[in-house]
Amino acid sequence: MSIEETAPGPARFHHIIPGLIAEIEALTEALRGWAERRSIPARTVNSIILMLDELLTNVVMHGYGDDDSGEIEVTVLSVANGIEVIIRDSAHAFDPFSIAEPDTTLDVDERDIGGLGVHFVRKMADSVAYRRDGDINEVRFSKCFPS
Repeated sequence: MSIEETAPGPARFHHIIPGLIAEIEALTEALRGWAERRSIPARTVNSIILMLDELLTNVVMHGYGDDDSGEIEVTVLSVANGIEVIIRDSAHAFDPFSIAEPDTTLDVDERDIGGLGVHFVRKMADSVAYRRDGDINEVRFSKCFPS
């Protein structure tokens, strides 16, 4: 596990974790501490952590599956109006934002399994994007500070 903070320029949190569910909590706690030291609003931090948890869990469970040798790189930038997050992994190519949105009007027993975490991120984030960079998935999302 590595943490890097740099200055000047935007405040930057950089963390690389093994692709394991057990590592996600340590990453989010480190992020929470970084954000508190920079007086980032708790509401924004909580939203970022919820979205990160959903996306990182998807990478571990669906991207890496039984392969426990993968890593996930998370970079968080504090910018003028909010937070930008970049998640990079070497799991198989997958754009989480390309999947159809679930029909949330259906009864829970009638819905297809899965897709709610990504739906949740789409609704909470102010922007989302995906790109494939060689053998690397890169997911980006941002959250503006509350007004």
